[in-house]
Amino acid sequence: MMKNLRARLAFVLLLASLTISACSGGIGPKPTEKELIIEPPSESITEEAGTPIPTPTLRPPPTQTAEPVGPTEAPTPTNTLDPYNTLLFEGVQLRINEQFDAAIAKFTEAIQMDPTKPDGYIERGITYSNMGKLDEAITDFNFAINYDPQNAQAYNSRGVAWAQKNQFSQAVKDYTQALELDPELNKAHTNRGIAYILQGNVDEGLQDFTLVVERTPDDAEAYFNRGQAYITALNTVQDESFIDLCIVDFTQALTLAPDNPDAYFNRGLCQSFKGNVVRSFEDYSRAIELDATQARFFIYRALLYPEMGTLEQALSDAQKAVELADDPELKNVAEQLLKDLPNKPAPTPGPTPTPLD
Repeated sequence: MMKNLRARLAFVLLLASLTISACSGGIGPKPTEKELIIEPPSESITEEAGTPIPTPTLRPPPTQTAEPVGPTEAPTPTNTLDPYNTLLFEGVQLRINEQFDAAIAKFTEAIQMDPTKPDGYIERGITYSNMGKLDEAITDFNFAINYDPQNAQAYNSRGVAWAQKNQFSQAVKDYTQALELDPELNKAHTNRGIAYILQGNVDEGLQDFTLVVERTPDDAEAYFNRGQAYITALNTVQDESFIDLCIVDFTQALTLAPDNPDAYFNRGLCQSFKGNVVRSFEDYSRAIELDATQARFFIYRALLYPEMGTLEQALSDAQKAVELADDPELKNVAEQLLKDLPNKPAPTPGPTPTPLD
């Protein structure tokens, strides 16, 4: 049984390091501190410098524009006599539009106006994180903590920057400190759960995700995040029960938010792990119906040939992935798939597959 599971994982995750990690360039913004999602890595992760890891990405709500992270919602100035918060508000709006240099200028102006307030440092640090300037981000979070040692948001944000640097142990320390200051900060539980799992501490990570689910049982994101955690954990603990739990979580997420293409796609992955080819094909197809701009959706559906679909459909999916892929490595994968598909054996004639009960 376990041997079969390994084979299925190898098949489905064969391209995962390229196709799934590319999703941050497709529908999500740059890495954020809020409700991070970790895609399944294709190999074990270490904390050594330079080791590639999947990029945490924010999965935006369906049909909405993903908002970049902030320690709180974008500060709204109540009147023109509050120039500090006005600058923060303007900076956040610029960051939403990915005008990062202009946003940095606004936050810097706010900091110069009042260097003792932590908010300007936190917002500028988050912007630096979005730009990939992690050392500058950590420096700003250090200033924020120096001026306000009880600021849970600053610790959580600094934890994200450490995680982006592959320093998961340090990230866990910051998330834990954030939770000591604010035990209700669910995003710190989610972020710590990610860091634990990437360290290989699967049980501790799943405990954090489960706590968030228990606190917010009507939140589709909580189930989505835990489902992602089960997928990631399969790289460390090849436990068949994780596949069933993964399917349950994405199904619940879809019950609460039925128009989420990523949830269909990820449930399709889990169905493939389990060997449910028909259901996997249906989920990939539904994801494509909801969002036909994601190359990885087409690649994974093409991979189900010859178990499902025709060669013509598989070639069409691969060609569509080539056209959609904006990442060079992802495009190479799609192009190679387009070349290899005609060499795959044709399906053996037999009864038409029917959906499972």
